[in-house]
Amino acid sequence: MLTGLSMLAGLSMLTAEQSRPVGALLYSSGHHWAMSILRRTVRPARAALQGANSHYFRWLEDLIHAVKNETVGRLDQVDGRVDKLQSSLESSHSAAFDQVSMHGVALRKLETTIDATRQELADTRQDLTERIANAAPSVQLRQLVGAPLPEIDESASAFLNYTQSHVGPLADAGLWVNHPFNVEWSRGSARLGSVNERIMEQPFVFGAVADLNPGARILDLGGGESTVGFALASLGHHVTVIEPQGYPFRHPNLTVFEKPLEQFDAVEPFDAAIALSSIEHFGIGHYKGGPEPDANADVEAVEKMAELLAADGRLILTTPFGPSEVNDVERIYDRTSLLALLAGWTITKTVIGRRLDGTTWGVEATELGEPAGPGRVAMVVALPPSR
Repeated sequence: MLTGLSMLAGLSMLTAEQSRPVGALLYSSGHHWAMSILRRTVRPARAALQGANSHYFRWLEDLIHAVKNETVGRLDQVDGRVDKLQSSLESSHSAAFDQVSMHGVALRKLETTIDATRQELADTRQDLTERIANAAPSVQLRQLVGAPLPEIDESASAFLNYTQSHVGPLADAGLWVNHPFNVEWSRGSARLGSVNERIMEQPFVFGAVADLNPGARILDLGGGESTVGFALASLGHHVTVIEPQGYPFRHPNLTVFEKPLEQFDAVEPFDAAIALSSIEHFGIGHYKGGPEPDANADVEAVEKMAELLAADGRLILTTPFGPSEVNDVERIYDRTSLLALLAGWTITKTVIGRRLDGTTWGVEATELGEPAGPGRVAMVVALPPSR
């Protein structure tokens, strides 16, 4: 300390000129000295401060990390709970949706069952209604068994007319016969209805074979709606009925061929061949199971019968007669077309019948002339062409 003051006193004694460098030197030395002291003082403080700052920041980072870890942990717990809650909600939602779907399916099934039951009830009601409606006439008809004619009402008479028609139950059973006449029923009454040409045709046929002895071979062509073949079999003749639709009657003397004529082959020749109101239908296609439509089928059928007959055999033919016509059901022959049909045959007997009114027929001629009008039937007996 004294050394420093001595140095200062010595310096003060210098001249101004000499003192400038010295002052500068002094200033420089003092500055360095002061800075040295300051550095020695500040550095520890700075180091201490830096150490404190470093410690503080480490503590702060640790705190932040601790808070962050705590917060993240809490958040993870919250997320976990949220996930569990969400999963639970989803499970509940799925379960609820499944329940709703199940209930929806059950409701739809119930609706389907209700609709089916409703329809079944409606069908049952309809069925019962129809049964009652159908049963009423049946009950009424049973009540009429044994009842007098005046008690026959409209429904009973309609049923009776239906049963004897060609579309009634007899036709379904294959037992319908085209009788010469029919009975027409009405309320409280029954009367003779229309009479057809068979009222003349059947007796003509019986008369034409009356000279044949029992055991004669007779061919009945298309006799399915007639009792003539059955009757002739009953008289002792051997009868073959050719009828694709079948024949309802059975007899030991009766044979039925249920195929078309062109497929028939005879073992022995026939003594007579009958075509009672059948030849006019050949080739028309009206009858089920009959020949296919063919404009020349009637001529071919007559030629086939000529082959089947014995040399002294006979053809008994009956057919509609009038102005020539071909319709959806039959042919109507006039003199020219009938002679063309029987070309080569020898006609031995002819009867022309005529409808006089709805229930009356009579003989108009015994020769084959030109028809005077419609509503007539031609009946002939002819011998086959000579071989």
